[in-house]
Amino acid sequence: MHDPANADGEVIQLREIHRLIDVAVCTAYGWNDLLDSGLGHGFHEMRQGMRYTVGPVVRQEILDRLLELNHERYAAEQRSGAGGKRKTAERPQQPELFG
Repeated sequence: MHDPANADGEVIQLREIHRLIDVAVCTAYGWNDLLDSGLGHGFHEMRQGMRYTVGPVVRQEILDRLLELNHERYAAEQRSGAGGKRKTAERPQQPELFG
């Protein structure tokens, strides 16, 4: 998947599937501006080594937008009072194993 020298048909198809998933995610979030400018799919050097992924500028923009959404949703939860501790379900009584 991440080896630029690998031109196997199934690997190329897998890369295309990943590209289509990225497009679908951007569409779902309404980030058409990113699609209009292109996601820059290709082989990019990352901390983990060479990866087939979106371009570095787009990647940073996506991360920034997701962080902003996270902050917005957290603030909305706090305002609605839904941000408190979750109740844990009561566990059914278990028979004593060593009693």
